[in-house]
Amino acid sequence: MDAIDIYRQAIKRSFANLYDVLPDKVDVTWGKDDTITVHFSDKTFTHEILSDDNDTTLEFVSDSEDPITVTLTDDERRHLERAI
Repeated sequence: MDAIDIYRQAIKRSFANLYDVLPDKVDVTWGKDDTITVHFSDKTFTHEILSDDNDTTLEFVSDSEDPITVTLTDDERRHLERAI
């Protein structure tokens, strides 16, 4: 599993738990403009990738919802360390 897969799994898990949707219904895409976008139901959240980002915490913002912070689990962190 590579780093993007680990992050995608964590993002899907976090949004699915918060919004009571199936992880398969959460679409996570990496944009060419240094963003990660999350789409599900009628909601869209965006995270701007910065060079000084904390590798284990990502904050997603939306025009109509409160910000969502995604934090990797210990297991996901260990997988990430092995993938890098």
